Amino acid sequence: MIGWAGIGSMGVRMLRRLLDNGIPVTGYNRTAGRLPAHPLFHAAHTPADIAEKSDLIFLMVTDGSASRALLEGPDGIARGLRPGSLVINMSTIAPEEAQEEALSLLAKGAGYLDVPVSGSLVPAEKGELLLLAGGDGAALERARPILLHFGKKILHFGPTGSGMKAKLVINLLLASHVESLVQTVLVGESLGLDGHQVLGMILDSPLATPFYQIKRANLEKRSYDKAFSARLMAKDLDLLSLTLLRNRTPASLPFELGRHFRELVESGRGEEDVSALYEYFRDRILRK
Repeated sequence: MIGWAGIGSMGVRMLRRLLDNGIPVTGYNRTAGRLPAHPLFHAAHTPADIAEKSDLIFLMVTDGSASRALLEGPDGIARGLRPGSLVINMSTIAPEEAQEEALSLLAKGAGYLDVPVSGSLVPAEKGELLLLAGGDGAALERARPILLHFGKKILHFGPTGSGMKAKLVINLLLASHVESLVQTVLVGESLGLDGHQVLGMILDSPLATPFYQIKRANLEKRSYDKAFSARLMAKDLDLLSLTLLRNRTPASLPFELGRHFRELVESGRGEEDVSALYEYFRDRILRK
């Protein structure tokens, strides 16, 4: 049996990939209204119930504190673990948190993989996520048949925590792409150019990317339905900045990008898409 904890926007789409392919799942979510209605889905009353019934247990939650609560809370997964169980954390948390979780579970006879994903809601629905793995190679091979329901490519970066490091690094590039795109459009508008034409120019140029094409409609309509929220981006950039500080790695970009996204969240746009960064810079560039 597969266990699943965390049935939010991403989690429910990934979970349905399993159910729709005939794989029974026992799942838990703090918000009961998000539980999928499916004959192969069995709702657990507590995270410990998942562990008692499952050999592979997936976590997909927002941050390290939520992950820790699911694992170590009064009715947490750690209380019900079977010997030989494997916990696969697909959330995005600090690499150090992943390492701590792995050590705690190892003491209880269970394995651990950190396998965060690159991609948002539509790739999650289609099973086209990129999976970024850290942990024991043999454990990864054990989980591979199930993981391939979420994406066709799994990149193994090394020991525990490596998957989380890779996720933070790729999200730095994502944040950079967002900021470059919105600032380019806004600079063009500040010079009297039509923003739609500037976007068209970008997408007709050698600099065009599929990501820019996806975000085009957001910027043209100034509507920011969430694919990946500004709040989660701010969280991930802060995690990367802290990781770099611990490693004494000088890098200014994550700190600066993180500040921009934090201020966007503080302005009340945290649950909007990352492309709402356009509004953050619009206030600074066009409203002098």
